[in-house]
Amino acid sequence: MLKKLFIFIILATTALGFIACNEDDDENLSSSNVMVTAFSLNENDKVLNNLDSVFFTIDLINAKIYNADSLPYGTNVSKLVATISTSGSSVAELHIPRPGQSDTIIDYLKKSTDSIDFSNGPVKLHLVAHDKTTSRDYSIHVNVHKIKPDSLFWNKLSVNKLPTSFGNPTAQKTVQYKSQAVCLVKDNEQYSLAKTSNPANYTRWEISEVTFQFTPNVNSLAATSDALYILDNEGHLYTSVDGTEWTARDTQWHHIYGGYGSTLLGVKYSDGKYYHTTYPESITSLIDDDCPISGTSTLVYYDNKWSSSQQAFLIGGRTIDGTPTGDMWGYDGKEWGKVSQKGIYPREGMTFFSYQTFKTDSTNWEVTEYPTLIAFGGFDAEGYPGRNVFVSIDMGIHWKLADDLLQLPEYMPSMGGAQALIFNRTLESRSIETGWVDYPSKALPRWWQIDKSTLSRASQMPNSWECPYIYVFGGYDEYGNLYNTIWRGVLNRLTFKPIF
Repeated sequence: MLKKLFIFIILATTALGFIACNEDDDENLSSSNVMVTAFSLNENDKVLNNLDSVFFTIDLINAKIYNADSLPYGTNVSKLVATISTSGSSVAELHIPRPGQSDTIIDYLKKSTDSIDFSNGPVKLHLVAHDKTTSRDYSIHVNVHKIKPDSLFWNKLSVNKLPTSFGNPTAQKTVQYKSQAVCLVKDNEQYSLAKTSNPANYTRWEISEVTFQFTPNVNSLAATSDALYILDNEGHLYTSVDGTEWTARDTQWHHIYGGYGSTLLGVKYSDGKYYHTTYPESITSLIDDDCPISGTSTLVYYDNKWSSSQQAFLIGGRTIDGTPTGDMWGYDGKEWGKVSQKGIYPREGMTFFSYQTFKTDSTNWEVTEYPTLIAFGGFDAEGYPGRNVFVSIDMGIHWKLADDLLQLPEYMPSMGGAQALIFNRTLESRSIETGWVDYPSKALPRWWQIDKSTLSRASQMPNSWECPYIYVFGGYDEYGNLYNTIWRGVLNRLTFKPIF
């Protein structure tokens, strides 16, 4: 608030200085009488809590009055009462636009409590000084956000094909490896490997064909901090540092969960039993009956103040008896354990990622940011893909069906077996890139902001900031057909320009 008051003082001081430059004192007095000294909206909790605290900038140089921090999406601004202070004008008229009709004119000096309709654009404030000659018109803008800030937005224009030269890919798996997205694609018996550190720029994928000396299970591809891993159909484990040259390392593997640092986590089958296992150091333990041994999501990693080690989470899959599960399991560097007390619908092949969501206190418009686990899609027991989105804000202990703003749009297909990777992209007031379509960024309202000490996405300069985009690769339909797509999504709020 102090910063914004400072902005007003600068504007007002500049204007007063301009007036003071005139030689005629009477002219100075007349000019000051057409100066707006204060503007605010009156309290109306039926429209918006704390409406009277909304800050308006008074730009005396350009004769504009506006709220730089737009009101929340859907705010009704058709019947607002305003308090306007001037330096003693003899006339103060509000000219309210009406589409297709003449303006409605309110004599503010006589009817200061009349409601004003700001829904059709800026309202003109016409002031006349006591000399009856000097006048000035101000443009009053009550800005309202055009989009829902907490909607998870999947731009149907921002869809690309998988990074491959193959015309009809049948399988794919994408992992994050050494700060890059690595996408392995199969078409009949041909394979290609694509890499990029910037999925936002579709033209920057480095694509090369790969020749395997074995038949890889493409969907088993995984990455640790220093290697890629994959299984063949006989349970042999292979490793590579670059994705082109592969070496056999171990046997009897049934399933790969993913990487934990430089350690690979997975499942082995031996002597009729299933075991948790690791590689390169082989540590095994018998798997609980309700723990998934196949069809799990990719691993999501979590650091928190209650644990000295990183947590790795997965959700869904099939247990030893072949039953789908909706529970989340975690690994702390030593052992596995079931985390969820309330899981999701039983599914395998869930798309799983860590993101952030926000909750707005509608009383004082303070916003709290929640680290959030999100899971969607996956196949049910009959093999039908779903589209429900589930969220957890307590590290996976309790899950719930996400509200409508986070659910997938109708134009996205139901799918299972897709991977979601998060890559930051530097946003600016105007951002141009190759291969995607974006909409202009909006400004983030004051009551939708997070304390700067907790807001990690904004740079020091408000002209650019880091925005985490979600990239969803592939996925399969109920017939096992691969979707040759990369969808890109983002929480709308995170694309708004931060205001400090």
